[in-house]
Amino acid sequence: MTGPSGANADAPGANAKSPRPSNAAEAAKFAESTKLAVASPTTRLRVARAMGRRVLGVLLLLVATVVVLLGVIVGALFTLLTVPWRPRLGRIRRVVAIAAVYSATEIVGLIAAAGRWVRFAVDRDAARDRRDRVRSLDKSLRILRRATERFGGLEVVQDADTRTLPAGPLIVCGRHGGVGGAFLLAQILLCEQDRLPWVVLKQTLSWDPLIDALLSRIPHAFIDPQPGDEGATAARVGELARGMSADDALLIFPEGGNFTPRRRLHAIRRLRRRGLAKAAARAARLRHVLPPHPDGLFAAIDTAPESDVVFVAHTGLEHLQSAADLWRALPLRLPVVFTWWAVPGAEIPESAEARVGWLEEHWAQIDRWVAEHRAPQPGVERLDTGLAG
Repeated sequence: MTGPSGANADAPGANAKSPRPSNAAEAAKFAESTKLAVASPTTRLRVARAMGRRVLGVLLLLVATVVVLLGVIVGALFTLLTVPWRPRLGRIRRVVAIAAVYSATEIVGLIAAAGRWVRFAVDRDAARDRRDRVRSLDKSLRILRRATERFGGLEVVQDADTRTLPAGPLIVCGRHGGVGGAFLLAQILLCEQDRLPWVVLKQTLSWDPLIDALLSRIPHAFIDPQPGDEGATAARVGELARGMSADDALLIFPEGGNFTPRRRLHAIRRLRRRGLAKAAARAARLRHVLPPHPDGLFAAIDTAPESDVVFVAHTGLEHLQSAADLWRALPLRLPVVFTWWAVPGAEIPESAEARVGWLEEHWAQIDRWVAEHRAPQPGVERLDTGLAG
């Protein structure tokens, strides 16, 4: 689910770029998307499950908010009593502050979403509803990034070689490298590059009530890829890429999950078990990224051949793989560095074999860039070099 740190505005969302007005065709398209198809029992079951998930998600959020509120009260009292001796924010207070901002953003965002739902039920203006959701998403991401910068020590640095993204629709391929990288990349695309990300996310993120509410009228796909799905996941990604405008960017993560040394080894062994010796050897040469799954990306390219492909590399978060890692790392002491480069759609090979080689070449370039820019992580290096074989 990742850029100069340009979100430090005087007020969150104050400098957000307003989404461009939707045309009549777009309005009709999104108005149609709001109609629930009830002819199929499968559709009714899916809608019922989604409603149940949303209700349960909101209840869990309320419970978490109460816990965070208690933590804020205790943290405030502790700060008042100890500030003469502990003027700097401690780890506990940093975590509580970030959690408080996150909970407040969720609650306020859901209240605003409820207001939009009521208004849409009256005026049925899908285009305006979508624009308002995009603005709300923009503001929420800005607030969360500013809170992480203020309390978590986040600093984002854009590589000197990175330039403004090319004009036209884009397919953006990012590496999965640590907690928060995907959201940071989405924030950079929306808030700094004026591109609406059409995101491919893991199904588990649909349990976040605000994500679910904001994305309901923005093209996206929650996926839960399973072995032997006969290309169903790739087909969904390909269908998602249909109809992108010049202001849109399909955001996809071909690795399928966050990089860890153990996942890297597992991926290499899986390729060997499948008899793909050459692919396993190429994957073994990648030290800092997982071998990419090409099906979803290639389906998107086939659906939107006019789109340029942007490869994104970043480093600085790969050591954050769990809540425990995040706890130990706060405040972050090293910057998160981003770079990207674009490949024109006309330069993408058409044959399957040549296209695989093209993807592997760019993925190896991401790997080399990460190797040159990442901070030393002794524990990770020991596991990587000791078990790769």
